[in-house]
Amino acid sequence: MFGDGHNDHMHRRRLLALVLLALLLVAFLPGLAHATTPAIEKAKKEAQELLELLDQLNQELGAATEEYNYANQQLQDTQAAVKKTTRELKQAQTDLAFAQGALDVRLVGMYKAGKLDVLSVFLEATSFAELISRLDQFERVSRQDAALIDQVEGYRNQESERRAQLESQMEQQEVFAQQAAAAREKVKGQVAKQNKALAGKEAQIAKLKQEEAARQAKLAAEARARRAFLASRPGKVISYAMDYLGVPYVWGGSSPRGFDCSGLVQYVYAKVGISLPHSSRMQYGCGTPVSQGQLKAGDLVFYYNPIQHVAIYMGDGKIIHATGSQVQIGNAFQRGYRGACRVF
Repeated sequence: MFGDGHNDHMHRRRLLALVLLALLLVAFLPGLAHATTPAIEKAKKEAQELLELLDQLNQELGAATEEYNYANQQLQDTQAAVKKTTRELKQAQTDLAFAQGALDVRLVGMYKAGKLDVLSVFLEATSFAELISRLDQFERVSRQDAALIDQVEGYRNQESERRAQLESQMEQQEVFAQQAAAAREKVKGQVAKQNKALAGKEAQIAKLKQEEAARQAKLAAEARARRAFLASRPGKVISYAMDYLGVPYVWGGSSPRGFDCSGLVQYVYAKVGISLPHSSRMQYGCGTPVSQGQLKAGDLVFYYNPIQHVAIYMGDGKIIHATGSQVQIGNAFQRGYRGACRVF
């Protein structure tokens, strides 16, 4: 009996202790929650604000980079055109010299043959146009002579056209060079702004980068698990791009040492034999437009208006692109989505 009473007493004491503990927890938990929640909320808010700042700065840098790429691509295209026109001008000058030499030989032959009446047509003409007109009216000029004159006239016109074309292209080249230089300075200014805005936030950024690296590793593993479909030509583009995950973002970059958005696209598409300009704005016009619902792996996806960014669609709403600090995987239908095109 004593033992049962003792056990009952101990049981009651335990119950009382548990009740008291519960009451204490009820009393103090609101205080504990009140003490920790603001700190947690503050950290979350700061992290979110930092992410938004990084996104804004990256967008501004991307816009400045595209301005540089667009002007620089125009400059490169014009420089190539200048080289081509210069070659054509030299050829026209060579052809003209050859034809003029043949005409001179013909004139000397006429003189030696005593055909002074024909020669007088040449000597009395005050311009090349008048010479052609006189020869057309002169019945004794042979077909060979007329053909020779036509040839000289044609080469003269070609030389004149190429010279005018070259002068125009040289002027354009100077304009594009100035635009590229101005855009380069704008990018440098944007980089300086970014460094200033992020000064003192290195620890927070390192933590965010660590979290993003873990997320990217998971996304890359999932993408590699689906590599069976990458045997096709569009798939090879994605496969090549995935080889460069983590490569640093470098404005104007178009090699594995560093890429910007259009530089990455240009580089990996070249690996499957497709040449694209180093400008997202120009790349937009290099394929057939496709709607969001028609997107397939390997399509190019573009953002903002005017276009400032390009990515490669991977399927399942994912893209691979150079943005922020590196080549990474992201969501296709993010803010600023503009459209897409297929270049295959």
